[in-house]
Amino acid sequence: MLRFFFLIFLIVNALLLALNLGYLGKWSSEEREPSRMKLEKNADNIKLMSANVAQDLIEAQTKKAEPVLACLDLSGFTAADSKSFDEKIKTLSLATRLTRTELAEVATNMVYIPTLGSKDAAEKKAAQIRKLGFSEFYIVQDQTPMRWAISMGVFKTPEAAKAHLANLQKKGLKEAKLAPRTVSAAKVSYRLQDLNPEEKQLVEQIKSGFVNAQSHECASKTE
Repeated sequence: MLRFFFLIFLIVNALLLALNLGYLGKWSSEEREPSRMKLEKNADNIKLMSANVAQDLIEAQTKKAEPVLACLDLSGFTAADSKSFDEKIKTLSLATRLTRTELAEVATNMVYIPTLGSKDAAEKKAAQIRKLGFSEFYIVQDQTPMRWAISMGVFKTPEAAKAHLANLQKKGLKEAKLAPRTVSAAKVSYRLQDLNPEEKQLVEQIKSGFVNAQSHECASKTE
């Protein structure tokens, strides 16, 4: 597009030069001389206006070509997930534009399957749970009466825990129960600043590999 405008600029100036030298038309010297003098008088103004227009076009095109930079907030990463995310995001060389925040999240309402008595029985039950479409659970292995139970989730509020329990029982896990249990888990979030469109797309692709991760736009520091 810029080449087109410069080509027009050159053609206009060539025509002005031709008129000035009398190559266009078969004017008599009387007709040509006043025209030549008038062109000489206005030539500088004409060239100056054309140069200004061309410069405006260049600046407009440059501004249009600048990519819109984005800011993304990512949340919902567990400590384990964040380690994997950290490794993947390193390939994009965003260290100077990335802020990582880790918070301890305390929950006190546990939905669980009572102890199965052994590791083998717990793993067999875990396989059945996966077939029902659940993936967010873990087998309790600490040295407590809960050993070989299966935690189906720990929630901040009783309401959220009861809703999850009802869903599990509806799907066939009638033995699921609710009990108070304080658990502190690390949750990691990220802020990525000044991403160009390609970088933003790559970050979203990496994020999509983490089931519980969420993202939303934030205000960029460059705005």
